[in-house]
Amino acid sequence: MAKKNAKDETIINVDEVYTKTEQFVDKNRKQLTLVLGGAAVIILAFMGYRMLVQLPAENAAEEAIFQAEHYFAMDSLDLAQYGDGFSAGLEEIMENYSGTNAASRAAYQVGVLNRDAGLFEEAIQAFDKVALNDDVFGPMSLAGMGDCYSDLEDYTHAAEYFSKAADAADAGLAGKVLAPSYHYKQAITLIELGRTEEAKDVLSHIASEHPNSRLYPTAVALGESL
Repeated sequence: MAKKNAKDETIINVDEVYTKTEQFVDKNRKQLTLVLGGAAVIILAFMGYRMLVQLPAENAAEEAIFQAEHYFAMDSLDLAQYGDGFSAGLEEIMENYSGTNAASRAAYQVGVLNRDAGLFEEAIQAFDKVALNDDVFGPMSLAGMGDCYSDLEDYTHAAEYFSKAADAADAGLAGKVLAPSYHYKQAITLIELGRTEEAKDVLSHIASEHPNSRLYPTAVALGESL
């Protein structure tokens, strides 16, 4: 009796696998068709939403915010916030284009304007509408809320939001620029609350993780004085 060589065995095994696969497909053809069809519908719906809804909304919002941001950059603050009678202001863009990048930027700028005007509750509401997944405006809005709570002498919430801002900045692209100042503000509010040991830990973090920051010597000196 002739021996089966390795090649024959491999062919037989592959044939068996194909047979089992074909049997599985035949047996579950209906379910597989439904699953694949459902996946295709989801993909097409997502693409359709992005092309027909999301992108046009983003483009319209960017067009609407252009003049308001120009006014903001020129320090024409009332025109920036409320519009000029022809172009929309930041307040309108924040409300009417919710979910777009432009609306998120508008919310941050409205927050800044209200904070600087001493309207801290209104500023917090605006900052809270900024998309937190943005590596720059997300941390900046959290820090803005921290500033407002600090001005309201609510240091517990101020420390909380400065901590969130610092953590978000550390995890994002602008960490080296933004995080040290947010950590420092967190430390100051913790000192106001009498939580000295926590403040020392935050200052030590600045010293160890941000040695090139302009706040490094100040953080080290403050930490040593506590």
